[in-house]
Amino acid sequence: MGSSGVGKSTLVNLLVPDAERAVGDVNPVTGRGRHTSASAVALALPEGGWIIDTPGVRSFGLAHINPDEVVAGFPDLDEAVAECPPGCTHAADAPGCALDIWVAEGRLDPTRVASLRRLLTSREGGDESGGGR
Repeated sequence: MGSSGVGKSTLVNLLVPDAERAVGDVNPVTGRGRHTSASAVALALPEGGWIIDTPGVRSFGLAHINPDEVVAGFPDLDEAVAECPPGCTHAADAPGCALDIWVAEGRLDPTRVASLRRLLTSREGGDESGGGR
C-alpha cells in the first residue's frame, strides 16, 4: 500500500515474474511515476505466501474525523489532555494547553505532540507545520 506512482506494481512484477501488472513511465522532469493500477489483485509469491497489488492512494484526509477522535489516537497523551482547559484545541497557540506544560516539564515527547498537532491542522485543511489551527 502506498501513494500513487511510487512503484508498487513494478515491485510486484519483480517478485512475481508472471504478474504482468501494468506500470507507467517515470516523469523525467519530476522523477515521479503516475497512477496506473485500477484494481487490487492478490498474487501468489513463487516461494510461498501472497502479495496484494493495490491502486495508489491519491490523497488522504481527516476532515470527517472529530478532533477528539484524532486526540484519542494518541493514548500516550491522555493524562496531559485531561489537564487541558475545557474546549482546548491543543494547537500550539491554545491558551493553557497542558500538552505544552508537560513538554516543558519533560513529561511528554515533543515529537508526539507535534504529530498530533500536524494531524489536527491537516484535518482543518491548514498547513502541516504543526502550529495553530
